[in-house]
Amino acid sequence: MIPLTRPYFSKDSIKKISKSIPKILKSGTLMMGEWNQKLEKNFSKIFGCEYALTTNTCTSAIQIALEYFNVKGFDILVPSGSFQSGISAIKWAGAKPILVDMNPTTLSFSLEDLKKKITPKTKGIIWVHVTGVISSEYKKIINFAKSNNLFIIEDCAHAQGSSIDGKKAGTLGDVGVFSFFPSKIMTTGAGGMLTTNNSKLVEFTMKMRIFGRNINKPGVSLEGNDWFMDEIRACIGFYQLIDFKKNINRRREIAKKYDNAFRNHNKIKTLKILKNNKSSYYQYPIFLPSDINRENLISNLKQKYKISTKRIWLPTHQEEIFKNLEFDRNTLLETEKTFNSSLCLPIFYSLKNKEVDKIINSLISEV
Repeated sequence: MIPLTRPYFSKDSIKKISKSIPKILKSGTLMMGEWNQKLEKNFSKIFGCEYALTTNTCTSAIQIALEYFNVKGFDILVPSGSFQSGISAIKWAGAKPILVDMNPTTLSFSLEDLKKKITPKTKGIIWVHVTGVISSEYKKIINFAKSNNLFIIEDCAHAQGSSIDGKKAGTLGDVGVFSFFPSKIMTTGAGGMLTTNNSKLVEFTMKMRIFGRNINKPGVSLEGNDWFMDEIRACIGFYQLIDFKKNINRRREIAKKYDNAFRNHNKIKTLKILKNNKSSYYQYPIFLPSDINRENLISNLKQKYKISTKRIWLPTHQEEIFKNLEFDRNTLLETEKTFNSSLCLPIFYSLKNKEVDKIINSLISEV
């Protein structure tokens, strides 16, 4: 079976991680030690931010940022076409998520709907780079936030290594948050990272991720949690960073093969990504007409060809758990239409060219 994704560890990194773990165990320092510091230092250098701070998940990083901005009682604009964790974090912080529709050409906010959804209680935006693509309208989104005095949390769970006009994902807003879940391009098994240029947020995060404890003196000054990363995961992350560029480049090679294969197809449509926009290609989505039964297609690709595919995901407002959120479904129709037509193809470092060809040919024969 060809999976949708598979984490990549070079032979050299496996060897070095295997040697390092016994040393970590013998050191007695299992959390917030030298490996966390090394990972943070290298991550900030590679991803172009002043500060990077490890967390146990991307969701924790979002929650820390929301607590820093003191959002309780306020509204936060968030795309309905995004993973549920951001909306959960907003609710946990005591704020109200306001669901915004999607621009199908960017997989990001519809600027028109973003402007319609702002209220006097709106305090910030969670901006998600879905599948790894940064919106070509990024300047307008940033200007909209600035003109309305709104903070921006960039959800870069899909966008490790993405950039636009030379600006890297995680540096476009006030805060960037990254995920190291097993399916992500860079993984620590579980983990996250918060990036920022704000030294006050750094101090706040350092306290919040370890139960709110003061850094240089006894006592607790904030109601934090155990949102830190352990040393073993930080060690894994450090060596994942060493292989990161090679990993991203291979994904872009595979994406180019898909682009070339489907460019002139009358039913299989792909995102039109300009040269100034460098996607991480966390996922490679295609979009199909409504007359194709997508569930049958997914089943056929799996049963007949041993190829895994899936939708991007279900729009948040269609999830049972969020049925009590206040929203007008008629304002979220582009999100539904886009996600209902989507199909994500396998893309990962160790995917062989002959497997890419098999995926292309199998899909074309079924469509």
